Amino acid sequence: MKLEIKNISKQYGKKTVLQGVSQEFSEGVYGLLGPNGAGKTTLLNIIATVLKASAGTICYEQKNVFDDLAGYHSMVGYLPQKIGFYTHFTGYDMMKYMHYLKGGDRKNTGQIDELLQRVNLYDVKDNKIATYSGGMKQRLGIAVALLNNPKLLILDEPTNGLDPIGIEELRELIRSFPAKGITVILSSHILSEVQQTADHIGII
Repeated sequence: MKLEIKNISKQYGKKTVLQGVSQEFSEGVYGLLGPNGAGKTTLLNIIATVLKASAGTICYEQKNVFDDLAGYHSMVGYLPQKIGFYTHFTGYDMMKYMHYLKGGDRKNTGQIDELLQRVNLYDVKDNKIATYSGGMKQRLGIAVALLNNPKLLILDEPTNGLDPIGIEELRELIRSFPAKGITVILSSHILSEVQQTADHIGII
């Protein structure tokens, strides 16, 4: 999926958070690197259309996303920096619930097992989320983001707060997506993490 952002700016009152950001994304893993407060989350929220830019355009396949917002949303998966789960749910029940919310067929849940296998959670799918580690919750979040079979996956600080094992597991998972036709945009404030995960790096 080819995505292009042109001259993206964002202001809150008199405060400018982003100014004139332009970038093209096509294949691979793109790392958005910058210190805390640099505007990474704001930019990802704008790309995901959670926020509206003050100026600039977002185009996919040479079309403005707001000319075909439903089509764009059908091709985008988003894992925000903070994701909340019903921790009394099992991993499988959470996936099933999100599957329904995203308009999935209630009688066709086979995709859920496939996704849980892909993120290496199938063996613990019947365990309550309250028992999951931080890394397991992040992988569950990615599985939720993959429910609509996206061509673009947006991950905001996906390894933040994880232990080294969780980071390595998540890194391997993220690196596997381009081979499946999924372009990934992720943010981080850690240079070494972006270097080990991303094919392309942008500094903000």
